[in-house]
Amino acid sequence: MKCPRCQSSITASPDPEGFVRCPGCGARLRSRSAPATLGALQERMGRLDPDTERFPDATNPNATLPPGTPLPRIPRPGSPEARAALAEVPAPSRPRPVSDDTPRVMRGPREVVSLEALMAEVKALRHSQEEMLALLRAGSFPAGERPGFDVAQELGLPVTPTVRARQRKSVLVVDDDPETRQQTEAALDSAEIPFRSVADGRTALAAIADDKPDVIVMELDIAGAMAGKDVIDLVKATMQWVDVPIILYTRAPITSQREARTVHGADDFVSKQDGAELMLARVVMQFRHG
Repeated sequence: MKCPRCQSSITASPDPEGFVRCPGCGARLRSRSAPATLGALQERMGRLDPDTERFPDATNPNATLPPGTPLPRIPRPGSPEARAALAEVPAPSRPRPVSDDTPRVMRGPREVVSLEALMAEVKALRHSQEEMLALLRAGSFPAGERPGFDVAQELGLPVTPTVRARQRKSVLVVDDDPETRQQTEAALDSAEIPFRSVADGRTALAAIADDKPDVIVMELDIAGAMAGKDVIDLVKATMQWVDVPIILYTRAPITSQREARTVHGADDFVSKQDGAELMLARVVMQFRHG
C-alpha cells in the first residue's frame, strides 16, 4: 500500500491492532486487513483459553492466574518483617562453641583437644623415636668385632640348630665332573660361602629336601637316571622350592641367558669356559636379590 500523505510505499506488516507506520512521513495508518488481523488474533487467543471440556474443575495446568489475583508480598531484606520470618525458621544443629579462641582439634564425638596439645604429642613421639634410633646405633657392632653375636642368644631364647645354620646363605653344587666340581668348591670356599656338593639328580633332590639351599649351581648334562632338566622341573614345580634360584654352570652349548630361562627353566647361566670367578659373581648377585 501507499501512504496517502507522501505516496511512499509501505511494505511492513500491520501490528496486532491492524496499524502500519509509513517509513517516509512516520504517519500511523490503519491497514485494510486490520479487521481480518484482529479476528485472527482473537481466534488464536481463544484457542489458548483453558479447555473446559478436558478440565471441568478448572485445574488446567497451562492456565495462568486470573487477572486481579493478589501476589504474595516478599519482605525487603533487613526489614522487621524479614527478621520476624527468619526467627520462625528453626536453626540448624551447630557444635558447641568453645569458650576461648584457641584452635581445637576434634578427636572423637566428645573429645576436643587443642592444637598446642596435639603438637606437643607429635614432638614427644618424635623424641622417643630419636632415642630408639640412638640406642640401636649404640648397640650395633662392626663386622668382625663380635662374630658370634646372636640376638636370640643374647636374649636367652631357645633356637634350634637348623635355624642357626640358616642364618648364613648356602649353595648346593650339582656336578658329575670331579674336576670342575672341585674348582667350584674352591671358589665358594675362598669366598667363605657354605656349600654342599652332590654328583647326581636324585642325591640333589634329597639334599634340597633335607636343607633347602639359597642358590643351586648345577651342570645341565649330568649323568645318572635323572637328567639335569628333570631336576630343574621338579624344583620349579615344588611350592617350597620354587623361590630357589638355579644357576647353570655347564659345558652344554647354551648360547644366551634367554635360552637358559625359556628352554631349560634356569634363572642364570655361566659357561664353564668363562671360569669359576664369573660363577661366583653370579652366586653373590643371587644372594643380593634374595
